[in-house]
Amino acid sequence: MFISEFLHTFLDLFYPRTCLHCDRSLNDSYELYICEDCKKQIRHVRDHACVRCGASLGPHVKSEEKEGCLFCKGKYLPFNTLTSLTYYDGVIKTLIHKFKYSRQKFLLSVLNDMVTTNEKIKEIIPCVDVIVPVPLHWLKKLRRGFNQSELLSIGIQKHFLKPISKNNLCRIKHTESQTHLTKSQRRLNIRNAFFVKDPKLFKGKKILLVDDVLTTGVTASECSKKLKKAGAESVHLLILAIADYHSYW
Repeated sequence: MFISEFLHTFLDLFYPRTCLHCDRSLNDSYELYICEDCKKQIRHVRDHACVRCGASLGPHVKSEEKEGCLFCKGKYLPFNTLTSLTYYDGVIKTLIHKFKYSRQKFLLSVLNDMVTTNEKIKEIIPCVDVIVPVPLHWLKKLRRGFNQSELLSIGIQKHFLKPISKNNLCRIKHTESQTHLTKSQRRLNIRNAFFVKDPKLFKGKKILLVDDVLTTGVTASECSKKLKKAGAESVHLLILAIADYHSYW
């Protein structure tokens, strides 16, 4: 214990640590990347969310996989369920942005822990046959250096010892960034962007489709359509961070 504390103190002299979200000093903390106050600010998705579309619901509102809720009832959704773990704002948004766009890949361990220790995923995992990450186009993956959804999927695969398929669902269309596009523009932008190489590998399978962020749901929907067309029995979306519900579907 003494050696560990001495090492922390010694390293802090030369490499002072600050919170990645609020810049507060972490020299007196064992937290490596975000302070305790910021950690508490992360909004986790609790029990009151629609299992079919992910919408936040009141404590007395129920939803079922087939029926859905007030927002998605009667609407066609290409996936069977949607499970999100946090809301895409504040601290979690900072961590994901620094991970993806500032190449701070060391944050993967933090994000992986959020996923693998969440009680929701422990309920989902026994019901799936194979894990499939939402793919990036090879050119975008080359520029970024990694596919964040693939890295999260590998973390799940290693923790729960479930099979993973990293290359059968692929992105064949190099599209412009979706970030500043409207929902209708995103749909047009993403059309025919995905392809399943060998449909036999997905036929009859219960698939866990993994992505880091869901904002409009267009990309996740397009991937789900391709997986269902390939013969998947069911597609269950797992999202690390979901934007506040604005009628995605």
